[in-house]
Amino acid sequence: MGGRGRQKFAGIPTIRGKFIVLTLVLTVIPMVVLTFTFYRIAAHSIGEKSEALAMQSRQMSENYVNATLSDLNDLTNAILSNPDVQSMLETKPEDDYEYLRNDETLSMVVRTQTQTKPYITSSLIYAANGGLKHSLYQGNVSVRFGGLPTLEEARVYYRRLLAERPMMWMAHSPFESGRGMARDRIYVGKLLRKTTGDYAPLGFLLLEIDKASLFRGLAFHETDGNTQMWVLDQEGEPVYRLPEQSVADQALLRQIAKSAVDRPVLTKDWRTWNGRQTMISYGPLNEGQWTLLQKVDQSVLFEDARKIGAWTIWTFLVALMLGWMLSYRLSDTIRRPLLQLSRLMAVDGSVSATGSAQAFEAPTSVVFNPKDEVGQIGERFLHMMQKNHELYGQVYEALLSRKQAEFRALQAQINPHFLYNTLESLKGMALANGQRDMAEVIGAFGKCFRISLSYGREQISLGQEVEHVSAYVKVQQFRFRNSFEWICEVEEDICGFYVPKLILQPLVENAIYHGLKGRTDRGYIMLSGTREGDMLRLTVSDDGGGIGAERLDDIRKSLDAERGSAIGFGLRNVHERLGHYGPQYGLSVTSEPGQYTSVTLLAPIRTE
Repeated sequence: MGGRGRQKFAGIPTIRGKFIVLTLVLTVIPMVVLTFTFYRIAAHSIGEKSEALAMQSRQMSENYVNATLSDLNDLTNAILSNPDVQSMLETKPEDDYEYLRNDETLSMVVRTQTQTKPYITSSLIYAANGGLKHSLYQGNVSVRFGGLPTLEEARVYYRRLLAERPMMWMAHSPFESGRGMARDRIYVGKLLRKTTGDYAPLGFLLLEIDKASLFRGLAFHETDGNTQMWVLDQEGEPVYRLPEQSVADQALLRQIAKSAVDRPVLTKDWRTWNGRQTMISYGPLNEGQWTLLQKVDQSVLFEDARKIGAWTIWTFLVALMLGWMLSYRLSDTIRRPLLQLSRLMAVDGSVSATGSAQAFEAPTSVVFNPKDEVGQIGERFLHMMQKNHELYGQVYEALLSRKQAEFRALQAQINPHFLYNTLESLKGMALANGQRDMAEVIGAFGKCFRISLSYGREQISLGQEVEHVSAYVKVQQFRFRNSFEWICEVEEDICGFYVPKLILQPLVENAIYHGLKGRTDRGYIMLSGTREGDMLRLTVSDDGGGIGAERLDDIRKSLDAERGSAIGFGLRNVHERLGHYGPQYGLSVTSEPGQYTSVTLLAPIRTE
């Protein structure tokens, strides 16, 4: 907000006015931005989903029609491969009686194959070597072909099949005598060949198909003037349209058919159809002889988006009015307690000379709502003076408690030293009585105790840490009657570096109590230490029973988890203390069941 804006805002005399202005500014601008953004996102998302649904619908239709046409192709192959059909087409009938028998047999074969195909209304078979009278076999009585075609018409069509392609689809009768007789039929011709030998051509099969029945599966589309389905031939002429009264943009249909030659599939494109912006998509049918075109007007795709836009605007206006009314009412709930608090702060709140807050009393006319934030401030202001006197006593009590705690801490430091001195006295008495083993154990225990104290230091030298764990091992060897041997191979040049104290004892303790547990023969525990770059590597190994793969995996996971029952407090404590220096420091465990277990410790190199 610029200087002039701040002056205008400061010029509003009341809190209520400032609150209303501020509320409206902070709500109107974000609401405008959010409303516009939401509408754009919703419109884009809904538009994309509508386009995707339209393309899926076209793909489903394309799959259905192609499946139907493929089924029809299989039917013609079944007729072609029939042995009776092959035999009759290869041999010229000797007389009219044989021709009639052949006609009946062929009609029965065709009826058997086409009886489950209600869209096939008529059939015609042409035998190339049938002669002048015996070349045409009509499957059933039909006026769709205009009766039987002339022999010359059949031969011309036969030569077209040989020259162009073995299976041809046409939107009209291939014979001049049948042109223009029915617009609701399409025709498919299939070249018939021998199924053995040299595969020589024998003639052709021509099927007359009802359009509405063939494309009945497309009726699930809710088509109207804005959403249409078209089946086009290679010249762009409509083979079928849905709805049937759809008006074609002939120039655009020819352009689409021409484009489909080089680009058989078009997922989405925007074109002008009869002066309206339209999304089109198309795909190939019948091995590229036809094209399935879907046309959806832009108004259909974005109809839901426009409704959302209208609802968003009305929602914004209603929210704006409600916001203004609520801000007016809420500003009054803030203004009243603030005025009361202002009157209360004008009251003399001085305290008595004794420091007691009892002399402060609020005016009886001031009443605060304890559920209101400003009211809570007022009540706390009333109690503040009373609490001051109590705080003085609490501070005094805290200082006194602190002195007492310091005294107890000094006294606690005397007790461990007294215990250490007592152990040294016991060691001397054992030596005096000739109990050397007992003296060594008591001496080792005293050394453990003395190093663990370390005058309160948290860091000790690695040499002292090794000395401490060796003394601990001495005590354990006495306890377990030397059932294991201790090997210590720590390089001398690293013993001067400092490490956190008590990081080796938990590792050795685990090796004794878990690694060598259940052994009847003598075991070995080894401590090794080397320097690797700027880190110390210390490893405690035992030749015990080892750890199974599943148990080892649980231990490794428990090291990095906050909680876990796979490891004890000692290992976790050591791992977490080393982790304070960085994620690269800590413990790692390796083991081979029945052979060994090694716990490796990585610590930073510290000189103090």
